[in-house]
Amino acid sequence: MNENEIKIKNEIIALQNKINEWDKHYYDLDNPIVSDEIYDIEYNKLKKYEEQYSYLFSDLELKKSPTNKINAHLSRIFSKVEHDYPMLSLNKTYTIEEIKKFVDNIKKITEKFSFFVEPKIDGLSISIKYKNGKLFKAVTRGNGQIGEDVTSNILQIKDIPKKIAYQKNLEVRGEVFLPINQFEELNKTLASENKPLMANPRNAAAGTLRQLNPEIVKQRNLSAFLYYIINPKKHNIFSMEDSFKFLKNLGFLVTKESKKLNSIEEIEAYITNFKELKKTLDYETDGIVIKLNEIEYYEKLGQTSKFPHWAVAFKYEPDITSTILRDIFITIGRTGVVTYNAKLDEVELSGTKVSFATLNNYEFINNLNINIGDAVYIKKSGEIIPCVIGLANKNNTEVFKPIEKCPYCNNQIYFNDTGLEQFCLNENCPEIKIRKLIHFTSKEALDINSLGEKNIILFHKLNYINEITDIFKLKNYQEELINLSGFGEISVKKIISSIEEAKNKSLEKLIFGLSIPLVGIKSAKFIASKVLKFENVLDFDFSVFEEYHDFGNKITANLIEWFSNEKNIKLIKELISLNVNPIYINEQKTDILNNLAFVITGTLSKPRSFFEKLIIENGGQVFSAVSSNIKYLLAGEKAGSKLVKAKKLNVQVISEKEFYELLNS
Repeated sequence: MNENEIKIKNEIIALQNKINEWDKHYYDLDNPIVSDEIYDIEYNKLKKYEEQYSYLFSDLELKKSPTNKINAHLSRIFSKVEHDYPMLSLNKTYTIEEIKKFVDNIKKITEKFSFFVEPKIDGLSISIKYKNGKLFKAVTRGNGQIGEDVTSNILQIKDIPKKIAYQKNLEVRGEVFLPINQFEELNKTLASENKPLMANPRNAAAGTLRQLNPEIVKQRNLSAFLYYIINPKKHNIFSMEDSFKFLKNLGFLVTKESKKLNSIEEIEAYITNFKELKKTLDYETDGIVIKLNEIEYYEKLGQTSKFPHWAVAFKYEPDITSTILRDIFITIGRTGVVTYNAKLDEVELSGTKVSFATLNNYEFINNLNINIGDAVYIKKSGEIIPCVIGLANKNNTEVFKPIEKCPYCNNQIYFNDTGLEQFCLNENCPEIKIRKLIHFTSKEALDINSLGEKNIILFHKLNYINEITDIFKLKNYQEELINLSGFGEISVKKIISSIEEAKNKSLEKLIFGLSIPLVGIKSAKFIASKVLKFENVLDFDFSVFEEYHDFGNKITANLIEWFSNEKNIKLIKELISLNVNPIYINEQKTDILNNLAFVITGTLSKPRSFFEKLIIENGGQVFSAVSSNIKYLLAGEKAGSKLVKAKKLNVQVISEKEFYELLNS
């Protein structure tokens, strides 16, 4: 090998080692350290390099590459079980042209064929055996040859039948996953217990399935789609379509989005439609699986040590790009929380020019091991906010140090007790004051929309608005405002009018707008329903909120401290003197549910907010956590740990139908 070839081979080996490390975190530790998009980009880069420079490697070296083996090791916690038939992975495609190559390979075997497509579930592969109609063994994929016996945990998943009306020995395979709504419930529970949150549903599913305590598995409400039968011909099954019907008839959960297709054109249409459809599903998918429908040709098509040739996974091209990180700076929020941000070399992403992105907090930067000068991957979060998601190339070997001074007030910034967040604690920090003013006028608070963020910043700069109370004194500067560039009599009158209208908004909007620590929209509404009029906060006993389980000691202590602070008392009195003294506007239409406390969980026919509004309008109360004080748990499909807790506490569980009957009673 010449010098250039040695350099290329070393680069390929470094890439192999990097992917081996990523696989270790994904398969063995259930804690991926890069996103799927970054993994796919680097994995495909490695495949391309290995094909282009295969002559630099021996066959044995290539066999050891992560592109040619399932890179999973086995835990020592669970017993090892050898699969009767290997559990293979799927080859990935990203374009219609690659799918056409897959089809061309089938055409070498037969001219008459069809396809069966289904979502590619982002979960944990499982193989389940039944003997005499009873589930007796469940094994993870592991490294494809040997997996882990997780039978006791699989028995806790209600969507997997423990008995089936079929006496022949049967082995079925599929994917265990955690529904998105259950993932959200799990993280709420973990947060309330001050435990680390799960990164995503796939991690949560894998971590749950490896729990030593089956009761935890039961509480977390895992689910599973089954989609493949070993030795289908023994069960008189000759197509994937029949396989799905067979599984469904036996009571297995199969995805409703599966479909038989007959041409490349139909596959292309499915891919286009599913890109939008997958956003509405209650489970995570990372593409679709395209299988040859006719099972009789599987043996002729064969397989590699890693992939079968009768199926491929289509993955949507990741909408990410890489660029150079030019600077890291911080911004301060209304609560003093520090957010790290990236200044980037401008790049196009999703049709827009991007030169800034969020980095969340310092821990995020540290975990990604990124610094100024590095090449980074960015994507749009929810198609709106660009965010850095990974390291593309390490150009700066130094570690980025946390920023220690607030750029707006030059005061020291501090890490909180968890070490995850930093805060500026200076109450007089000009940026915190600006952010509080902007929040006060926001839609969720007093909704003074004609004032707007830009105007607040301008009026603050011109010394018209420095405190919340100054907003209600802005009418005193009406002539000066009219003469400002870009303003006129009509626009200024509109601003003044919307400020006056804000005085009559319901009390909870003012309470939320005051930026009281830990008080969100729901809490503000509940506080308002007890306080009734703003002036009552001056002698209200906020300790009563300890009695309500949704508040607890911490929020109650914050309320007592905030409303007893001399500076805040002065603010309250001044607002009242400016005729800002709103009352609680009760939205209640009937008292059918008067004094009845509800918790809502699971998937219902309409969004949760719809039922919350109905309950409040009819005199009821809505809480987020189940306790003995709750009268009803309104439970939809796939209700989670709240259902388990409700049953333990003898809280009455009602369906959506029973809820409507209660309303009409």
